Amino acid sequence: MSDDQFEDDLLEERIKTKTWDPVLLRRMLLYARRYTALVFSGCALVMVSSFLAVMPPLFIGALVDLVFKTGISKPGDYVASLLGLFLGGAEAVRALSPGDKLICFGVLFLLLRLGTFFIDWGNGYLLNTLGQKILYDIRMELFSHMHSLSLSFFHRNPVGRLVNRTTNDVGSLEKMFSVALVTVLKDCFMLTGIVTMLFIIDPMLAAIVLSVIPFMVIAALVFRKYSRASYRKWYTAQSRLNAFMAESMSGVRVVQLFHKEKRNDQAYEKIGNDFRYNFLVQRKAWAFFRPVATTLSATGIGLVLWFVGGAVFKGRGLSTEAEITAVGAISVGVLVAYLQYAELFFNPIRDLTEKLDVIVGAMTSGERIFTILDEKRDIVDREGAIMPGRFEGAVSFDDVHFEYKPSEPVLRGVSFEVKPGQSAAIVGHTGAGKTTIINLICRFYEVNGGRVLVDGKDVRDYQMAGLRRNIAVVHQDVFLFAGTIFDNIRLGEESITLEQVKAACEYVGANRFIEKLPGGYDAKVEEGGKTFSAGERQLLSFARALVFNPSILILDEATSSIDTHTEEMIQAAMVKLTKGRTSIIIAHRLSTIQRANTILVMHKGKLAEQGNHQQLLAHKGIYHRLYQLQYSALEDTPKEGPAVNGEVPVGAVSSGAMRSLAAVTRGKAADIAEQAIVEKRGSNRSPVVPGA
Repeated sequence: MSDDQFEDDLLEERIKTKTWDPVLLRRMLLYARRYTALVFSGCALVMVSSFLAVMPPLFIGALVDLVFKTGISKPGDYVASLLGLFLGGAEAVRALSPGDKLICFGVLFLLLRLGTFFIDWGNGYLLNTLGQKILYDIRMELFSHMHSLSLSFFHRNPVGRLVNRTTNDVGSLEKMFSVALVTVLKDCFMLTGIVTMLFIIDPMLAAIVLSVIPFMVIAALVFRKYSRASYRKWYTAQSRLNAFMAESMSGVRVVQLFHKEKRNDQAYEKIGNDFRYNFLVQRKAWAFFRPVATTLSATGIGLVLWFVGGAVFKGRGLSTEAEITAVGAISVGVLVAYLQYAELFFNPIRDLTEKLDVIVGAMTSGERIFTILDEKRDIVDREGAIMPGRFEGAVSFDDVHFEYKPSEPVLRGVSFEVKPGQSAAIVGHTGAGKTTIINLICRFYEVNGGRVLVDGKDVRDYQMAGLRRNIAVVHQDVFLFAGTIFDNIRLGEESITLEQVKAACEYVGANRFIEKLPGGYDAKVEEGGKTFSAGERQLLSFARALVFNPSILILDEATSSIDTHTEEMIQAAMVKLTKGRTSIIIAHRLSTIQRANTILVMHKGKLAEQGNHQQLLAHKGIYHRLYQLQYSALEDTPKEGPAVNGEVPVGAVSSGAMRSLAAVTRGKAADIAEQAIVEKRGSNRSPVVPGA
């Protein structure tokens, strides 16, 4: 099983709930609490709109009975009494000529439609505004919560899947709050009004119309259960599709370089077919349910005609309500009104069934969104944690143990100390734990044992905001945000001025290429800084670190991706940059760390050696072998100076050649370390100790 499939299955288990979860629905609706004025105003307008919407069948039934004199009926009596308020009484209305009655009914319908138009407009505006405000709150809460989560969460979840949560899943909620919510509220009020009118006019006919409702409820329950499961599978397939697309677009250069376009196309086609299949399964459920709902509504209308159609003819020639009731007859107006109400009754039911599809989809999206919102932060501030000022810069590890996964230790009993203002370099083969040390200093992860101390205090005793404000990390792979160079250097910190940014750029030499760009410091930066070279991005990251004036500066292979000329410029700037502050440097190229006060040699999660450059060379252990490997491979490379006592002096080779050798050294470092340890065990040589 692939990692993506495992994660999808895990997600399915985590979000699987009851088919209809009132707790989940209530949780989504709780976001409306802060907008009570909009909620009550919208509900009031919905009630008025629903009342006006159920009036036309009553008016049409009255029109038939009053204008064409087809019998005495309750609809006719009600409307005659209403018009009589303005025309001198109900009897005066009945005495009007058919033409005058039609004019009265025309004016009545016109006023009804005008009132419905303005109320529906206001109602739609209010409820859509409410829906968008709720969605804004959900989207912002989701985005902010994801920003606050620990790095381990992002290691478990692909970017495409998280983007899907904030776009497609929130979009499903948008349909519910902006469309379905308005429709459901109005339809519920309309159903209440229609049922009330049906029973007022004729309880027996009302019972006939409502007889099909149990069958609709059964069909809705079956659809809901089947549709919820298919929605989950469809949304899961959609997340995998988006995750694969995001990954493929990010790595498009690698795909094209190794001619893997066809393989990626096939993989995308497979995921796309899975998405299409699950979508069609979900649509099949809807394609079956909608005709069932339509058929049942037509059945209700047919039952009305079947049972009471003949009663219309029994009332022919009768002129009083008592006579009509005595023979069990009904007027033509009552039948017309009932047919209108029956049709109107099933319209909101059909709307509700259609919106049920939207609500089921929204609840599935809600599950997925709340799964993230319920994700707890692994790293939180301790109770009583202090907000530090500016650090002096002392960093120490005290018997630190750490593992990313249980029973897979990464650091094992690591202890060292870096004094304020000193520089420490960390070397070792890939996977030795170098980057993990940086992550623990920044408290991106919690140690499993021991302590990480800054200025003599456990990093867990500091508030994370204050701890990280004192630390700047320059990575090998620099990320630049879409915006301007100025914004990328100050990262939205309003207190940092343009003059400070310019001074930082001049300090590291980045001003030389920035001032040549159109717009200078306001030049546009594309996402990821694709329009800049690796060296230019690195210089910008140095300026970014410098402008925040950190107490502790961490360089993670910061000079490994730049050309010789840029490296010389950065090396000169690094001397200034590290002056007066603690600096920790991770490097594979030993030529960049020889001036460090102390060098930590990591091997399989342990601190194998520690000392300065000369001490470690004299020790002739792992570091000595790494050093010899890098320089002995340069026998055929032109030297800038002679060898001394069989060892190549610092600066005797070009930095470009050293970069190539460093890449080779990474792959052989583990083997060299193993060999050095074996040789050390067979000798009486004592290890280099801290402070030696």
